[in-house]
Amino acid sequence: MGDVFVEKPLHARSGQEASPDRCNFAVTDAPGLVSSSEREALNGLLKLGFHFKHLAAFVDSGRTHAKLQTCSLYRRALATGVSELLDVYRAAILQVQQHMYHHPSLTLAGLQHLLLECQMILPAVHQLVHIVQQDNISGSNLLHLLHSKAQCGIPELQSCLTRLLWHCNQVLFKQLSAWMVHGLLQDKHQEFFIQPASSQVTPPQAPPSPPHHPKQQPRPSQDTNAAEWHQGFQVSMQALPPGVTVAIAESILFVGKAVRVLQRPTGPLKNHDLLPQSDAISFAKALRQLQQEDVFDQIGFERKVELIRTTVTAQLWQLVVVHAELPAHLAALKNYFLLAKGDFYHSFLAESYDLMRLPPREATAEGDLTIPFQQSALKSTADQDPFFQHLKIRYVKAVDTADHPQGQGQGQGKRKLLHVPKYDKWDNVFLDYRVDWPLHLLLTPQVMAKYNVIFQYLLRLKRIQGDLESSWAVMRRQAGRSRDLPLHTRRLPLWHLRHHMAYIIANLQIYVQVDVIEAQSSILSQCIANARDFSEAERAHQTFLDAVVTQSFLDMKAISQMLEGVFSLCQRLCGFVQKDDGNSDTDAADPDKIAGLAAEFRRRANMLYTLLQSNKLQSSQRAPYLRQFLLRINFNGYVENEAVRQLRQGTSF
Repeated sequence: MGDVFVEKPLHARSGQEASPDRCNFAVTDAPGLVSSSEREALNGLLKLGFHFKHLAAFVDSGRTHAKLQTCSLYRRALATGVSELLDVYRAAILQVQQHMYHHPSLTLAGLQHLLLECQMILPAVHQLVHIVQQDNISGSNLLHLLHSKAQCGIPELQSCLTRLLWHCNQVLFKQLSAWMVHGLLQDKHQEFFIQPASSQVTPPQAPPSPPHHPKQQPRPSQDTNAAEWHQGFQVSMQALPPGVTVAIAESILFVGKAVRVLQRPTGPLKNHDLLPQSDAISFAKALRQLQQEDVFDQIGFERKVELIRTTVTAQLWQLVVVHAELPAHLAALKNYFLLAKGDFYHSFLAESYDLMRLPPREATAEGDLTIPFQQSALKSTADQDPFFQHLKIRYVKAVDTADHPQGQGQGQGKRKLLHVPKYDKWDNVFLDYRVDWPLHLLLTPQVMAKYNVIFQYLLRLKRIQGDLESSWAVMRRQAGRSRDLPLHTRRLPLWHLRHHMAYIIANLQIYVQVDVIEAQSSILSQCIANARDFSEAERAHQTFLDAVVTQSFLDMKAISQMLEGVFSLCQRLCGFVQKDDGNSDTDAADPDKIAGLAAEFRRRANMLYTLLQSNKLQSSQRAPYLRQFLLRINFNGYVENEAVRQLRQGTSF
């Protein structure tokens, strides 16, 4: 620069870049060299060199080997865009030199005119780079910064910043292609909005499930796949780039997970090509078309993502519903968890009746139950059912099964408690169903735990009904053997009470089994048959389970507590009958005890009926189901008349 142009030293803090507003390139202060107006114009042009120097330093800083390993991919893309801009600036300088060569009389004003566009762009880009370096901005924050800066009223600057944004978007589209086409995360610096779920994220809780049987073969590969599908990846809200909504991000997350499943099959389909190569090529081509556009097209992007999602979810539907025989497995779950296979459970309850009359032996309870469970299969149609081999009966020691947190999806709100009325020491019985790949996508641990909650409820209803029927048989035998008419007369209230209890329990069971489960199963079967993608099948199944839980009132603690009281009274009556030896000094012949038991049962039944008729419940979304239930237990008006009679007598509820 000789004696005309000087570079003054800058006093910037250590580790910080000099401010773009503090240019240290200037015309020398020597008097008489140029006029003050010319010095001001030349200093303005010299600022271009100052900005060029620092922008070139930014570009070079990202090209060292150490920086290439640690620098943000988006910062490197920005540096590539800035390098392209500097090439344009160099070309402009060469053009100016050629112009001066051919027009030696070029004035200072003419020179300013030739470099006018550079004077608008370089300072703004230098300011942008300074902010990026000073605040260490990268990833989606850099995209948001570029997107906001590009919304300006200067066309030349807007075009330049849009080009820089385009360079950074190239990284985004490469990451999208890797995830949506190959199921891979190319994100060393955790800048992509799809990220591996943190190991510290607590998985959604589910009702307690039985421990693995020591003889059961472990399935580490399947368990890993299931964990990856449900908890392996998540959307980082802080890393969402501009133009990508939460809904679209969730769709992208689903596509990548689905591609990983389809491209990494296990089991019998291990060597099958579940995602056709033509589909993968079309996905890549669609994303490449978006990548090449000068401006990010949000509408077109969303349309392409949904198109890819539709294709992938249709392939998943083919895999889960057709190849994995989902309808047959759902039928098996209905047969065994929802007690639809009546001949099997009739045999099982008969075989295990004597066992369940005694308290369980904690150490051998599961083995004790397995024997009648397997014998019942041999005596019923379950023997010919291939899906019965997926089942094992479990007994879990010291687990409170009254309240179960209802598992929800990852990242969703508060868990909802399910309440199963208690009956006796055998309440901790569960079923374990072996879920093979790829059914783990639909039959999650939370879903299977919910099935077990419904199974517990239905099994307790069956057992109570069986105990009441056994009590009736005992009472009939005693009545046939004894000719003592006064003793028979004293037992009539016990007969009437047993009949009323059986009436409530039987109608409750019919309501749950027929009005709820059968009706909802029919809807589910129709939805699965009509579905053409995995999401529809998953949604239909989740709706089915939620409907069964809601319509069975397992999510209402007050109703469960009322039913638990009724169950306890039924158990007491069955205990009276089982201890009745036909003499007059037993509890079954004690009029005071029977009258007290009957009064307590009427009170409980009336409380239940009154609760079901409360304005709060009748005005809720449960009203149709409540009316169906009330119609079942009060179809002849007996329960309502009894409740009215109790009210008139002034009985306190």
